Amino acid sequence: MSRDWTDAEGNFVFALEIDGMEIAHFMECSGMKSTTEVFELQEGGVNDRVHKLPGQSKWENIQLRYGVTSDTTLLGWRNEILQDQFNESKYRNGSIVVKNNKMETVRRYNFKSAWPVAWEGPSLSASGSELAVEMLEIAHHGIEVS
Repeated sequence: MSRDWTDAEGNFVFALEIDGMEIAHFMECSGMKSTTEVFELQEGGVNDRVHKLPGQSKWENIQLRYGVTSDTTLLGWRNEILQDQFNESKYRNGSIVVKNNKMETVRRYNFKSAWPVAWEGPSLSASGSELAVEMLEIAHHGIEVS
């Protein structure tokens, strides 16, 4: 049996979609990670090993870093939390979409029931020439890769 191999894509072109609409492109994305607690069970008479059983699984929050623009869509979403206008009906589904140099979708990391848990503004300096960067942290109920 033979298998066609494809070259790995770069990690430098990706976008955020919320409810099927592309919102923005980002400079950095982290936190797409899940872990499962391990329960170790010792059984009497079995001295050559300890049983390891899966416990509760959890997902880390996604952190997105992006250059400041005039678009305030993400800030508006965060402000719903700050102004106590948020309820379960305002959860959003979304995706981190990795694209190739031709802007074709290579992979999608689909998250569900998300809401913005934190926002951080840029560090500003009149003497600097760096890009003004904001951070948005999103809590969610799981990621599916497609």
